[in-house]
Amino acid sequence: MIISSTKTIGLIGNVFDPVHGETLKTLIIANGKIARVMDGRQPLTDIPGIAIITLDENMTIFPGLINLHTHTTYNILPIWENGQVWDNRFQWRNNQGYKQDISNLLDYIQSNWKDDPNSSLVNTAYAIISEIQAVAGGTTLIQETLSLDKEAADDRSFIIRNTGDQNDLQIPATEQVFSVVDFYEPNVKPDGTPNQDTGNWLPVKQSTYDNFVKSVNNNNSTYYATLVHVGEGKSGFVKNSSPDPYSKKEMTLLFQSLIQDIPGSGNLQKANLVLTHGCGIDLTNDELLESMAAHHISLVWSPVSNLLLYRDTTDIRKLLDKKINICLGSDWSPSGSKHVLDELKFAKFVNDLLGMGISNESLFSMVTAGPVKAMGIAGTGEIRENYDADLFVLRKQTHTDKALDALLAGTDNDIEFVMVNGRIVFGLTSYFDNQLKVDYQGFSPEEGSHIARRGVSINSNLHFDLAGSLKIIDTLMQQYCSTVIDKPHLKRTRFLASDDTLYQHNISTLKGQLAEIYRPGSGYRAPEK
Repeated sequence: MIISSTKTIGLIGNVFDPVHGETLKTLIIANGKIARVMDGRQPLTDIPGIAIITLDENMTIFPGLINLHTHTTYNILPIWENGQVWDNRFQWRNNQGYKQDISNLLDYIQSNWKDDPNSSLVNTAYAIISEIQAVAGGTTLIQETLSLDKEAADDRSFIIRNTGDQNDLQIPATEQVFSVVDFYEPNVKPDGTPNQDTGNWLPVKQSTYDNFVKSVNNNNSTYYATLVHVGEGKSGFVKNSSPDPYSKKEMTLLFQSLIQDIPGSGNLQKANLVLTHGCGIDLTNDELLESMAAHHISLVWSPVSNLLLYRDTTDIRKLLDKKINICLGSDWSPSGSKHVLDELKFAKFVNDLLGMGISNESLFSMVTAGPVKAMGIAGTGEIRENYDADLFVLRKQTHTDKALDALLAGTDNDIEFVMVNGRIVFGLTSYFDNQLKVDYQGFSPEEGSHIARRGVSINSNLHFDLAGSLKIIDTLMQQYCSTVIDKPHLKRTRFLASDDTLYQHNISTLKGQLAEIYRPGSGYRAPEK
């Protein structure tokens, strides 16, 4: 239920554009849109009731980030410290440790919520808390993973845009974005161990695939876009890693099936099909890669989750070389990045470590223009007239720092505020108290020193008590962790990466492990360009 500001806002400051860099602009924001973009600093006092925000010269306005891969219900949970390296997603999903520490914990909170567990309140709490974690990193549009197509229209998004809400995407109300966990499952039940031989596994088509094909062959009348998990696991790209044969079989079967089941290519080109992970893609098959590009099939890359779970990821450079559209996704809190800003920073680390040669501008497009193209939507992802007023402001260390360098080197604590639909929904409390004088909910110091300086503006019509919901979740989580699994040290993930020392430690450890693999003298030879 995102709403726009009731005030016209004048925003004066440096605006980042991937082509032109930073230029001083004056933005007029009204009714959820960027109504005007004017060069330089322009007087705005003649506009009745306008709220003017003038930024310091060391601040930069960026378009809001887009995250096409996340699992909101799980984003309240602690990091999963399993210490295993897996071959594919079906192994850990069937692991008893995963069920105990993750899925059963979520079920426990759900069933013991103080109100009716069948009501939407607990899911609303999951969604809003997850959206706060996302918006804290500059995200303004996130993938839906709740069954939002079954909810009332006003319950499909809360503080940021959501792919489950047609209004948010400005797509036909008769169509929807189809978020799919799997098109295939193996023909055997995995035993939940990381070293089970997957060589004899065969992918079995699920009804979700049939539903997708039916929509495509009916002129894409049901699904405007489809986001599907497929081919997740080892690719054999990272040194000392071997490809998972099952993940490769999934990808091979998918492309063979698409050719067989969808006559012609026109409808598939317009289906806005987006593959999440896709580590089993055969990167030596030029015909397959060229077919992906020709049919406008995009891929969401999640290097943090790939490398934490599998110590492997895919060679994204080869996909880019074939003109395949790439996006970035944070996955989830148990084994992913905090938000898509941190995923972007980690992608930069992987790019530099492996000498992949991807420019900062290309990486940035993976969380802006790339997702817009993948979804087949328009009017967002840039600071332009008549576009959605979805943006965030970053404070650089000095005004001479290049904007993109500052973004990739900084933290979420450097974000001043985030605006969605022309309304500041998250940021330093001074913007709420002094600039706009609007209601907001704050964070206690227990949530972290950085988040304590910030507030979140949640639509009052939702009647949502953030502090009360967090207290319920923390109490139930502590009960479960202390009495059921005897891990009382486990805590809910923090909202900001800059406040979460455990998260920072795990990411730093992963970077150290990768750096050791590729240290000089290790025998590694950089990938051929």
